[in-house]
Amino acid sequence: MKKNEIYILEAILFVCIIIFNIVYKNYIYLNLSITTIGIYFIVRFGLMKDNNYLKKGAIRLVISSLLTYFITIYALGLLLGYQKTIFSFKLSYLMKVVLIEAFLIVMEELIRYIISRNTPHQKLPIIIYTLILAVLNIIIEINGYNLSDNEAKFIFLSTVIVPVLCREAICSYITYKISYVPSLIFKLSIVLYQYIFPIIPNLGNYLYATTNTLLPYVIYILIKKFHDYKDNEKTYHKKANKRLATIPLLTLLIILIILISGVFKHTMIAVGSNSMVPTYERGDAIIYEKRDIKNIKVGEIIAFRKDGRIITHRIISMKNSNNKYTIKTKGDANRTPDAFIVEDKEILGVVKFRIKYIGFPTLWFNDLYTGKGTE
Repeated sequence: MKKNEIYILEAILFVCIIIFNIVYKNYIYLNLSITTIGIYFIVRFGLMKDNNYLKKGAIRLVISSLLTYFITIYALGLLLGYQKTIFSFKLSYLMKVVLIEAFLIVMEELIRYIISRNTPHQKLPIIIYTLILAVLNIIIEINGYNLSDNEAKFIFLSTVIVPVLCREAICSYITYKISYVPSLIFKLSIVLYQYIFPIIPNLGNYLYATTNTLLPYVIYILIKKFHDYKDNEKTYHKKANKRLATIPLLTLLIILIILISGVFKHTMIAVGSNSMVPTYERGDAIIYEKRDIKNIKVGEIIAFRKDGRIITHRIISMKNSNNKYTIKTKGDANRTPDAFIVEDKEILGVVKFRIKYIGFPTLWFNDLYTGKGTE
């Protein structure tokens, strides 16, 4: 009976999110809905005593992880710069923004705790609630993005959707396994710091996505090891499964390192412009094959180095004078051929494959230091 009632309340919460975020866009009614549902949860199911003996240890792990995170990103700010936040000392700001936001987070975490304690052997209710909160935050964030092209969509995916899913997932994991207190500390810190600090590091898309995805994962590993160690439930079978699970990831990592390093015949690089649309576009990764100049033909797309940049354009003409080749190229999206001649010594290889979108992190990282991209 409790489970069915929880499902109904989750459905009501989801409907409220859709109505007051998409249909009417009234955040006051949305906040009132969350508060009302939270109060109903507390009155209907009550707050069970949170006396898990692992709570204090989990709190220490979460706080130490958060301190490490903030020290790291603010140290990076010394290199990358800082940006101002909307922080203000005005009482109206503190009441409307900080206290209201903190109150809503507390309500969300209490609801999460009540669900986890009233369905202790069923994970589906807490999973559904996790996804509902993720949808809530994603819909709120999407209003500030213009998703008109693939790069914008990829940025939104990596800087909003993935970090939000990771954040809500780790909160549910901690609450379900141990207590809502360390989960509440984590969420309050990671959400409110941008409202209570006057400046925050200007990490850029690449580092922001990386750090905000890595932090929940690190906390998950620490909490899981702590929980397993205390309960003494580790078995050889579990360890073996973990080792097997890491094999595909290690294999993929090795392949990527080999492709990026350029040691072997094939090399992967990120595309930094739209000069080859529609064949491929900015943010795609292309793999080129090293090939002798004599085996390259007109019409093929080549990767070559010109003025410190790697460019990938199509060959429109080739000339051979005493075994010295000169090549004329053009981007598929460009109206005119390139203004330069490509010499055979500048050619890196022939483009063979394209992998969409995965080149964006490389571009972001490259822009941080050089400001140059691959064309």
